[in-house]
Amino acid sequence: MKKKMITLLLAGTLCLTTIACGSQADNGQSATEPTDTASQQTDTDNNTEDKKDSQEEASGGEDVTIEFLYYADDTQKAIIESACAAYEENHPGIKIKQTVVPADGSITTTIATLASSNDLPDISYMAEADVIKYADAGVLYSLDDAIADGTIGEKLDSVTIRGLDGKIYGIGLSNQLIFMYYNKDIFDEYQIAYPSTSVEDAWEWDEFVDIAKKLTVDVNGNHPGDAGFDAAQTKQYGIAFNSMYQFQYMWAAYANGGGIVSADGTQLLWDKAESIEGIQKIADLFYKDQVAPAATSSLVSSIGSADKAMISGDVAMYINGSWDLSNVINANKEAGVNYGVAVLPKMDKAMTMNCGGPAVMFNTTEHPEEVLEFYSYMMNPERVVDILKTGAWLPNEAAWYTDEDKIAQWTSGENVTEEAKEVILSYTNTEGAIAQWPVYYVPGWGDMMSVSDSVMDSVWNGNSTVEEALGQVMDEIKAEFAK
Repeated sequence: MKKKMITLLLAGTLCLTTIACGSQADNGQSATEPTDTASQQTDTDNNTEDKKDSQEEASGGEDVTIEFLYYADDTQKAIIESACAAYEENHPGIKIKQTVVPADGSITTTIATLASSNDLPDISYMAEADVIKYADAGVLYSLDDAIADGTIGEKLDSVTIRGLDGKIYGIGLSNQLIFMYYNKDIFDEYQIAYPSTSVEDAWEWDEFVDIAKKLTVDVNGNHPGDAGFDAAQTKQYGIAFNSMYQFQYMWAAYANGGGIVSADGTQLLWDKAESIEGIQKIADLFYKDQVAPAATSSLVSSIGSADKAMISGDVAMYINGSWDLSNVINANKEAGVNYGVAVLPKMDKAMTMNCGGPAVMFNTTEHPEEVLEFYSYMMNPERVVDILKTGAWLPNEAAWYTDEDKIAQWTSGENVTEEAKEVILSYTNTEGAIAQWPVYYVPGWGDMMSVSDSVMDSVWNGNSTVEEALGQVMDEIKAEFAK
């Protein structure tokens, strides 16, 4: 029966284009090759029998191998490899075999392929929208008992995913937030005051657009709105987006007084006038306001991560996730760019959206105790402070945003600057300033987004308004939501 459920699941999963957020691949960046701790991937065709051979019983005195599948860019890959090496050093007899795939959404098809050959890993990152599907298929390990007995510390609700049975099956390794990076050198050149690190003092939307226009210039020195401005010859943009993936723009629906789905999961808010208007304000930046370079829903960015955008010198402000803190410092080290971090501009209110790729345990593991111990290690902020210091992850427990001693631990590195710290704490400690990405609590989210993604690029390329595009498919979205 379980095998039949998996087969049915794969039929749907392979049709999806989803990703768990974290880091995102750059256009032209070579794919990160799958690797284990010896930098060599075992062919997935050598499945169940090879896996059993490599996982000898700990009681027999042999090493236990834990298979760990995750996605990462080069920076995060090095960070996680270091964490796994530290775990192995402190846990003799445990070996972590790592398989790494690019951070471009391919984790979904990778897991589906492994499931079809009955060769699932022990632990894996997973696209948020897939957790409920795999839990319902009966192949994920419930984490409730481990949380109840304290093996796994209680995590933020915002990064906890429950199955249809109410049990917890996935937890975000990190609590990522969307905010704004900017080039202070460009701001200084144009004598413009820096944006705020406080939610309370966030720029009003019109002020933000006006500043973005002042920072957008064509090859002849003209700005949007000037006579003779040539958008096709823009040499510097006021604002850029890594991509127009879900959490990169959906925060605007909430900030404008609307939303996507109510926090209790019972009401679709996506078609509210305020929601449509908020998303349209984002879309207008591209062709109406002419302050942003083209972007699409694809996670393979044509611009690159924040450090690449700033090193290029043709972007003044850049919206992306907190994970880019692990990259953006390179702009300073490699090119001397004086960068800053700020809150997003406000509409009706100042808000951001959280995300944070979850990790799951598969109940097909032959060593649940050892695997659960490693899982709890990776989930415990105390154990991964070195990763938190890089900014690649943010703490997934509430106390790490209020306890001064804990805050000091993850903000003591050079990556999490004082500005970044202020932005993160302002969002996390301001009631109502963070909208939870609905993927965490809406069972039909993947199917809803498959419908939405089919039309949203027509918005980002200027061929239709948000109202026109979503109007074509809103009935279908509502039908998927109601299932």
